[in-house]
Amino acid sequence: MDFSTLDKQSSEQLYLQIRRILLKAIRQQELVAGQKLPSAADLSESMGVSRMTVRQALQTLINEGWLYTVPGKGTFVANSPHIEQNLQTLMGWTEEILAQGMRPSTRLVSVEVLPADRLMARLLGVSVGARLFQVVRLRLADDFPLAVERAHLACERFPALDVHIGHEQSLYQVLRQFYEVYPVRAVQFLEAGEVDRVSAQLLDVLPGQPALLSERISYTAQDEAVEFVTGVARPGFVRFRTELRAGSQAMRQVVRHGLAEESLR
Repeated sequence: MDFSTLDKQSSEQLYLQIRRILLKAIRQQELVAGQKLPSAADLSESMGVSRMTVRQALQTLINEGWLYTVPGKGTFVANSPHIEQNLQTLMGWTEEILAQGMRPSTRLVSVEVLPADRLMARLLGVSVGARLFQVVRLRLADDFPLAVERAHLACERFPALDVHIGHEQSLYQVLRQFYEVYPVRAVQFLEAGEVDRVSAQLLDVLPGQPALLSERISYTAQDEAVEFVTGVARPGFVRFRTELRAGSQAMRQVVRHGLAEESLR
């Protein structure tokens, strides 16, 4: 690990610089899963900084899931999964994780009945105050907690959903099996935010840490809203992929340019 880039005059705090250097070493596999890190005392001596600063950097990486501690043995590099979600295809969590060669699992945290506020009533096409199921689930890949999702569905449309849904069941599978409802498209929004207190407990990170927040409304082929889902993704472990194409005007220009070149041959 190269600590020569540490800049004690920089406006960036030292523990954050150390975190960045260690994280780079993990991502470049200079530090590999299961490897034991040097002690805080050895690291502080190598860097010429206080042990408290080193411990702060290590604790940040532990909170983020990159490192873990074994009492009496030391600090080790975690075997933390990184997943890529395709924004072009509507897939459930189970299908998404299986497609990437990892073992998906879901922990059902709670199922409550709540009244619909104005926003949820508008999105789900129900009246304000209508009864909604709120299904809170912790999403894991290879037993590592990656995201907290809160799904909202109309009780009238999905009676006894709280009975049918289980810990390891895909919600989409439940909708297909018991209600013959097939979500075929969704509108999803992503934005940077912070981990709320409840999600922080479930993800085992500190409240207020940066996170990727999402909102998704799923629809049937008849354009009926099925569910409204909010999500909090653990920072640093989930990235989203999409494919962009040129607009129709640009494509027409490409075609015209190609035809013009062909005529000159």
